[in-house]
Amino acid sequence: MLGAEVTFDVALPKVIWGWLVSTNMWAKSIATGTFLVGLYFVIRYPEKDNFFRKWIPILGLIFIGITLLVTVLDLHHMFRFWKIFVHAHFTSAVTLGAWVVSGFVIVLLLSFWSWATGNRKLFDRIMIPGFILAFFSTIYTAGIMGQATGREIWVFPAEMISMLLSATLAGSAAFLFIDRIYKYVLDDQIRRELGYILFSSAGLLSALYIGELFFAKMHSEFSYEVVKILAFGDVAPFFWLGLVFGFIIPMILVGVATEKRKGQYAFLGSLSALIGLWLIKHAWLIAPQYLPLS
Repeated sequence: MLGAEVTFDVALPKVIWGWLVSTNMWAKSIATGTFLVGLYFVIRYPEKDNFFRKWIPILGLIFIGITLLVTVLDLHHMFRFWKIFVHAHFTSAVTLGAWVVSGFVIVLLLSFWSWATGNRKLFDRIMIPGFILAFFSTIYTAGIMGQATGREIWVFPAEMISMLLSATLAGSAAFLFIDRIYKYVLDDQIRRELGYILFSSAGLLSALYIGELFFAKMHSEFSYEVVKILAFGDVAPFFWLGLVFGFIIPMILVGVATEKRKGQYAFLGSLSALIGLWLIKHAWLIAPQYLPLS
């Protein structure tokens, strides 16, 4: 029959996007966040940028590698992923994301080569393309979620802002974590600014999530049902623990670290932020899938 169209008209029997996708978004936030945040400090403190020129590519390659690994593992036909490049359809956020992330991987490899060989000019040349690719690598998943039919809680503008803030939170937390592991190699001023970025990102993210709890009913009854699952349902432990460990505890600890100049508090806050970020992303991803689409 010509022109036939196949659609889903029954409820999906299980959660389709699970912990692999949650890990994808979490690791991508760290990979892109370390580039975006690190680039700011490379430009602002060129005389003290050795730390960031080293750890931008190392952390980026590790966590973008995790992102790509869990993405391939989550594919139903994992050995056909190459078709997205040779049979590309650029109307899909998935395709656009694959190409953007591939470009970002190339930038990270060049950044690593720049650090390994001491060729600082190479990194300087790719900073702007790297920023653009890191930015779009951060937000393309918001496009995928925004294309999901019947998931009003995944609104593209809000998801885009959430993912950008997740990147700045994860990037600043990762650098504070590494700084502690290497016995505080950063200056107090740089450490303080990293704390400011983490604190403000955590505060804005907590406002986004808490605001959704109070105002979801204005979106639709579907969004309100999702919020009830987040707050009181099966994923409530992930959501509340993510809110506390991801935002509240880091804000307190980083605030104390900034006030008293005690790096161990910033270290604990950054570790808490990275753990909590995965928890709340997992809850936010899973909860809407508990409700049938028809």
